[in-house]
This record gives sequence, structure tokens and C-alpha cells, in this order.
Amino acid sequence: MDSDELIGKCAAISLKSEEENMINFAGKMKAKGAKIAAHCLLGKILHTRGVSREGLRVAMQQVWRSVKEVKVESLGENIFIFKFASEEEKKRILHGGPWHFNNSLMVLVEPTGVGNIKQQAFTHTSFWVQIHNAPIMCMDKDIMLEIGGKIGKVEEVETDEIGGCIGSFARIRIRIDITQPLKKRLLLRLEDGEKISLRVAYEKLPDFCFCCGILRHQYKECLEYKGQPKDELPYGAWMKALTKMERVKQKTNQDYWNAKPKSQSAATNHEP
Repeated sequence: MDSDELIGKCAAISLKSEEENMINFAGKMKAKGAKIAAHCLLGKILHTRGVSREGLRVAMQQVWRSVKEVKVESLGENIFIFKFASEEEKKRILHGGPWHFNNSLMVLVEPTGVGNIKQQAFTHTSFWVQIHNAPIMCMDKDIMLEIGGKIGKVEEVETDEIGGCIGSFARIRIRIDITQPLKKRLLLRLEDGEKISLRVAYEKLPDFCFCCGILRHQYKECLEYKGQPKDELPYGAWMKALTKMERVKQKTNQDYWNAKPKSQSAATNHEP
């Protein structure tokens, strides 16, 4: 028996042995697996240090305000699986983001395929983005769809009942590629040649690199950082925007303090 024939027989024996140990993932088994995946999300914490599973579980249970317990298991490399009590609860969390832990972004994805961890892409997250300094003629849904498209995939444009975006800024829900630097400004060129700089700000924006604009690290960990002062870096905290709830809370506090001296003055005037 020559060597080629021997190798062929060994390969055939090995293949037969593998086929005997093969499990067909189909039928009822596949249906049950799909049901499990429907209640789960995979999350990756973009932190340079390891994350505690228990610390994450306790923190997110409070932040998400889930009535029933959210089960959390570590899959290594700061990747976790979250199992929710219902598919509705899972969707509420997924669409309510972005979320962060210890000021680091948590990238949540629905398992794709059979849920092979190595094949999951933790590359995109949706943010509510504010576009500031847009002229009145650009405060329209279709125009904002085009402007938002320069940042990422537009999912929603906040409008009033007649489809307008009139206000101090426009709000657009955008799915962003977090492997790329954040957009901080867009340049709008008008028909007469005038150029207007549109400032971009992100709601619920966690810590990110003020040096390169990437969400995966902070500026002191960046390879591009040369020791320059923080306020001289090209990005900054000015890119973080208040959410709707935070703006309402801020206004309520301002109204309270503005009214307080008047109340005190009125009380003083009525003293005998």
C-alpha cells in the first residue's frame, strides 16, 4: 500500500468517525433555539479593562428598571449575554439605548444566525443626534434625512404634526458605525455659495477619545495623543447633548430657583 492510498483510507476513517458524532441542528431543535434567541441580546462593553458580570447585572437591572430579573452571563472579552423575561422587554431595551456601563459604551445586538459569538458584529449603535445651527429652510424632514445620512443610517427624524423640524436644533435617530470617528461638524453649502457649519451633538454619549473621536478608548490611551492639554484636543465634552428628560429636569430646576426669590420676597412684604 503506497502512502497516498494510506492517507486516503485514514481520511475516510476520520470522516466516518466525525459523521457518527455529528448532530443535525434542525426541526424541533432549531425551533427551540430560535425561541431562546428571541429573548436574548448580546452586549459588548467597550472598556479597556475587564468588566465584572455581577456588577454589570446589578447596575443594568436598576438602569433598565426591569420588573423581572434579567439573567446575565459572561462570554469572555467583555461580551455578555442578557436573557429577558419577554421579547417585548428585550425590544424595549434594544430601542431605548444607547446604554453604557462605567461610562463605557455597551453595544447591544440581537443574535444573528445560530448565535455564534465569533460571527457577531459589535460595530454599530443607534444614537439620538442633535443638529445645531441649521437654517430655517433646512428644518424639514426630507432635508434632515439627507443631512443625517452623512452621519450614518437614519432610523427616525423627530417632527411635529405637520412634518417640520422647527426648533433650536433637529433630532435624528441614527445608526452609527462606532469603529469610525464621531462626526463633530457638517458643512452645508447653499445655492449662493455660502457655507454653514452644522454642529453635531449626541444624546447619551458615554466617554470617548477627545483625540481621535473613537468610542473604544479615552484620549490618554490613544496612540495619537502627544500630551497636549485636554482643551486643545479636536473633540470634547461639548459633543455630549442633554436628552429630552434631562432638558425637562433642567428647566424644572431653573423655574424653581427663578421663582424662589419672588416667593421669599412676597413673604417678606407680608411680615408685620
